[in-house]
Parts: sequence; C-alpha cells; structure tokens
Amino acid sequence: MARSQARSLNLDSLLEEPVDWRYKSFPGGQAVPLRSVGTRGWNVLDGEFMLPVMVIKDSALRHNIELMSSYCRDHDVLLAPHGKTAMSPQLLKLQLEAGAWAVTAATMSQVRIWRAFDVDRVILANELVEPASVRWVANELRDDPEFDFYCLVDSVAEVRLLETALGDTALDRPLQVLLEVGPVGGRTGCRTPEQALEVARAVDSSPRLILAGVEAFEGVIGSKTLGGTIDAIDALLGDMRALVLKLDGAGHFAKTPQVIVTAGGSAFPDRVVAALGRPWDLSRPVALVLRSGCYLTHDAIHYQHLSPFGGRIPETAPLEEALEAWGVVLSLPEPGLALIGFGKRDVPHDLELPVPRFVKSGAEKARRLGDGASIFAVNDQHAYMKVDPAEELGVGDVVGCGISHPCTAFDKWRLIPVVDDGYRVIDAILTYF
Repeated sequence: MARSQARSLNLDSLLEEPVDWRYKSFPGGQAVPLRSVGTRGWNVLDGEFMLPVMVIKDSALRHNIELMSSYCRDHDVLLAPHGKTAMSPQLLKLQLEAGAWAVTAATMSQVRIWRAFDVDRVILANELVEPASVRWVANELRDDPEFDFYCLVDSVAEVRLLETALGDTALDRPLQVLLEVGPVGGRTGCRTPEQALEVARAVDSSPRLILAGVEAFEGVIGSKTLGGTIDAIDALLGDMRALVLKLDGAGHFAKTPQVIVTAGGSAFPDRVVAALGRPWDLSRPVALVLRSGCYLTHDAIHYQHLSPFGGRIPETAPLEEALEAWGVVLSLPEPGLALIGFGKRDVPHDLELPVPRFVKSGAEKARRLGDGASIFAVNDQHAYMKVDPAEELGVGDVVGCGISHPCTAFDKWRLIPVVDDGYRVIDAILTYF
C-alpha cells in the first residue's frame, strides 16, 4: 500500500501569529504569540473571554482522531480526511501524525493553503478545469518531485481542457486523475459506465494524464428513510466496483502502479468499506481511501444520527462531540423565552440549530439545562431559546450548546480555543477560510 505522509507540517510561522483584538472572544490586552496561549491560565467560562465563544474540547477531539485511525488500521484502508471541515493546519497535523495518508481538498484555494504548510499528498475531490489552477498545480509538481496530487475527471471535455492547459507548462510528469462516478440527479461524476469508459479512453490517449483510479461521493444520496438511503448508496458503490473491474480488464490502469479507489464521507464510511474493502482481483494493487472529515469533531444532531460509530457499527465506541458554543443570556423578555448572545455569524444553522445543554451562573459550576430547553430561531447575533419558566435562569448567565454540522461551524471562527474538561484553555487553532 502507498506510503504515508512523508514530511511533517511546517507550523513555525503559524505559531508566531499574534493573538490580539483581531480574534473575537479572546481576552484583551497585550498580544501574545499563538504558541503561548496555553500558558496564560485562561478559562473560557470564568469571565475572561468576551462571549460568544466556540470551543474545541481536547479530550473528545483526540478520542475521535484515534477512533477513526484505529478503524482504518483494522480494515486496512487509507484515510485522506477532508480538510474543508476545519481548514486548520494544526488539526491536520494531528490527523497526519495519527496515520492519515493524505488530505482531501474541495477547491484549488484549499490545495494552495495545504501546500503552504508542506503537505505532500493532496486529493482534489473535484474537477480541475481552470487554466490558472492547472498551471499552478503543474508548477508545484515540477518544483517538488515529492508532491503527490490527484484530481477528478468526469468528461472528455475536461480531459481536453487539461491537455491544453498542461501543454503551456514545463511539467515533465503526467498528471494523475481519478475517474469520478455519480448518481443520476446527484453532483458531478459520470452517470453511466459508457460515459466512464469514454472518459477513460480519452485519458489513455493523452500523454499528459494517467488514470490512477476511480472516485465517488456517496454523501449526496438521500432517501425518505435511512434504510432507503443505505440501499441507494450500496447500489452506487456496487456499480463503482463493477466499473473498476471493467476498467482494469480493458487495460486503463496500465500506467499506474496501484489503483486508487476512494469514497466515503463522514456518514457512511462503513458502507464504503463493506462494498469496496473486499479483496480485489486486479492487475495491480488496490488502495481504498476514505475521505471522511466531520468525524474530527462530530456534532449533536446530524452526524450523531447518521454516524456508524456506536450506531451501525455497535462494536465500536461512539464518536464524541468536540465543539461547543457558549453565549450569554442577554434578555428574558417573556416567560419561557431567553435571548442568547450568538447567532448566524457564530453557529451553524444550515442543517439544525444549536442544542442547549448547560448553564453557568456566576462562579457556580456549569449545570445541565432542563430537557425542555431548545433554540428555535436565530438572527445574525441572537438566538431564541425556549425554556421552562421554572428554570433558574438569569440575565448574565452563560449557556453552552452542542452544534450540528461542523463544516459550517469552523468557518465562522478564525481562532478557536482548545479546552480541557474544566474549560481551561490549553491551546488555540487557526482556521484558513
């Protein structure tokens, strides 16, 4: 199986970033370098931070990284975590140190960020058609023989665009591409085996490209029931497996030393392993690559419901929620209604709204909120929380919430404190959105 990430990420310049007034929530005063944040003795719930604040709980984060790493080792699959979830070099470094094989990117801007920190293997899980982006990748590949890069193709037109753009560069090695397949009505990807074979033949005819494998993303498939969704995902992955066999039989992988087969978002990696992790009878070795991203911090509703860990894979430990949002009670204008000081600028709201869990009054320890508490609406900077009128809640109390959908949580925070189980700040992570 392919080598692991060869080089350690270079975070020296990142860790010298001054933490100052530019980063919401962090205490005021003299700027301190990021690398020393954990020595300041800060606690996000002791009145030093300007709320709202989103935190990463260190124990849950490390549990999730190790759980996914162990799962991949146990099933002999590679992991290329989707970097778009957090866009944090510090968190990616932890994932790579735990055995991740590569990082996945969704855009060329993301690829450029990972390269700035010396990541040497990137899967662009998207089509590459812009001439400027092709030229930039070609320059990176030419200047760094260790850089291992893959992008997706799903049309003959794209193959021709790549050929033309690469013809204007001095790249002296072929670009590795993965043939993308997708469901009807889904996102990108060839819809039929005939289309896929036509694209494969176009790649074969190009001296500038190598067909390195096949890719799909099953996360766009949905049905009215979870069972129906799983059946549709299994059907797509079964068709993908059949296509890989057909491509190999036709000699389309003759130029690559191994065949990359990759799928698997955060909700259904177990279905990918079940369909594509079985032994293959191909002309060359197969590397199965999962591209899950949201497992890193998990969430309170969406992935809590869909994740196989502790659910569809009951023999595994469950993932843990590592993200929490804390806001202050600004007003109690009516019985049973509290206005909390965070909103769309601070918390994800595209799938589900935050889930109130804790309340802290003054110097008291945080306690559990009653089961009747719920956030039912958010404005730009306010959240509307329904609460039992008998709940002991006061203006100035702080409320802690679980969130849903990590991908739209991280992008709202440029710097996020990492806390221990007592909410003491032990580090902070920068994001690059």
